[in-house]
Amino acid sequence: MELLKNQYKNSSNLHARISLHELFSTNKKDWHIWLMEQYDIPDNSRILELGCGNGVFWGKNKSRVSNSWRITLSDFSEGMLEDAEKNIGAMTNIKYEQINIVDIPYDDNSFDVVIVNHMLYHVPDIDKALTEVRRVLSPTGKFYTATNGEEHLIEINTLLHEFNEQLVYPRENAKKFGLENGMQLLNRYFSHTHLTNFEGNLEVTEMNPLVQYILSINTNIKEILTHDELQKFNEFIKNKQNQNNGMINITKATGLFTALP
Repeated sequence: MELLKNQYKNSSNLHARISLHELFSTNKKDWHIWLMEQYDIPDNSRILELGCGNGVFWGKNKSRVSNSWRITLSDFSEGMLEDAEKNIGAMTNIKYEQINIVDIPYDDNSFDVVIVNHMLYHVPDIDKALTEVRRVLSPTGKFYTATNGEEHLIEINTLLHEFNEQLVYPRENAKKFGLENGMQLLNRYFSHTHLTNFEGNLEVTEMNPLVQYILSINTNIKEILTHDELQKFNEFIKNKQNQNNGMINITKATGLFTALP
């Protein structure tokens, strides 16, 4: 957990990850815009986002945010919340709170919408987290949670392993809470769950954003890829690009679960 806190103490690593997808996704619909289109949020809704990160979702969807919504954006990282407030700017119907998802400091039925995107797989006790989400969600509310599948960015793992067998892209996230098992986990706490997949892959034509993404991963990668090794890895990636007609194709497996009490 301490490694995770260090990784997300501010939004620099998250920014590297978002940038790769924004630059090279074959789906030209922006992920954050697509997400907002999936949400059904009535007027006067009380909204809680847990793990809001750097707030890019709300920043991109500012024009779609109803003035009648009462929004609480939260993260366990104080640095993330500071970055979110800077990125979103002044909005009188948004407040920011440092919250741990396994101990949400609100009464039962406090929110009409709860959002948790690409975060549940980081939580040590998912059952406790989902118990808390269900507790604070109103009986007529909706829970939205995005995650990845086991094939997500699998080619990055192949590249890393080919360069150095000690370098491995972490796969445990999707196994803990992913597209394949998310519905089963959610159905323990919710009466109905639906999955909507976000179509498209990555066609990477510039190698620096890919390398920066890899360096943002919370493993020993950054410790191994230093100085000469990093230079060798850059050359390795460039050669792979040349061998594939200037492009590296990477699988995406991402989707959104909608759950009802």
